[in-house]
Amino acid sequence: MIGEAEKEDLSQISLTGVRSLILLGLLINAPMSLEEIKKAFIGHKIMGVSASEDVIRIDINTLKKMGCDISRADHRTDNKFVLKKHPFRINITKEEVSVIKRAFNKIKENADISLLMSYDNLFKKIAEHVTDEEVKEILTGISPLNKYSQELVDRLKSACEKKNTVQLIYKAPTASKETEIEIFAEKILLQSDKLYLYGVDKGSDRPIYLNIRRILKILSSHQTDDYHIAESVTVRFKLNHFGVSGLDDNEEIESGDIDNGFVICGHYHNTFLAMQRILSFGSECTVIEPDDFKEKLVKTLLRMKEVYNAK
Repeated sequence: MIGEAEKEDLSQISLTGVRSLILLGLLINAPMSLEEIKKAFIGHKIMGVSASEDVIRIDINTLKKMGCDISRADHRTDNKFVLKKHPFRINITKEEVSVIKRAFNKIKENADISLLMSYDNLFKKIAEHVTDEEVKEILTGISPLNKYSQELVDRLKSACEKKNTVQLIYKAPTASKETEIEIFAEKILLQSDKLYLYGVDKGSDRPIYLNIRRILKILSSHQTDDYHIAESVTVRFKLNHFGVSGLDDNEEIESGDIDNGFVICGHYHNTFLAMQRILSFGSECTVIEPDDFKEKLVKTLLRMKEVYNAK
């Protein structure tokens, strides 16, 4: 949006042109009444307080002459002007959307929730002005956040930032009915295109993570004196024939090289997630410590072997 103007600068340009451009931006953003448009114009110092609203009507007609379809402001539109369409739409091909999607896929797994929400909002804003309906649908589907309630994600994000205790209704995939959970909200992470809320279960004091798609309702969100986060599980392991670019933010290289392998130190939300991560490396990974984690890993592998042999 154009910023506030200085009077001496305005004398060098067409005020009608400036107002028309700003009016176009305002109506693209949302329907507006005459009073709201005038207030915005005054804020940008392109209209005086005593100016007639007829000036705005002239600007609206100017946009119509340029090819904009603007509805009348009457009871059907809550007395607001609605921009139905304009000639300044964006032409994006399927090939170009495919490039955008590939670029975003490189970013999303290591992006925090704020960045993911910014991209989601960007894709939606661009899609609003795309001419091809199929391309518009593909564009809005790039962000994994499009499958989630924005209000729910906003509330959970705010709870994590404020270090709140959140009371919610959750339906676990293996449970026969929904349950009430109270959690110290810590962070929201994207994993395999799914959003998870990480924190500590207040009842058991154990670290948990919840699939946000399975959160049915937030009952309350408030600050508490006993708030605390989970103590991470630290695992040190060696990786052979593995690209260091594939490491997560919670993993760091302690020593090693490409020829001899790397010693990695990883910090995980709980033992289950640490186990999943280690098993994902397959035979290229050797756990160094801690010993109790190695024992749990061996027992898990033996159970997996028994299940496999039983088949």
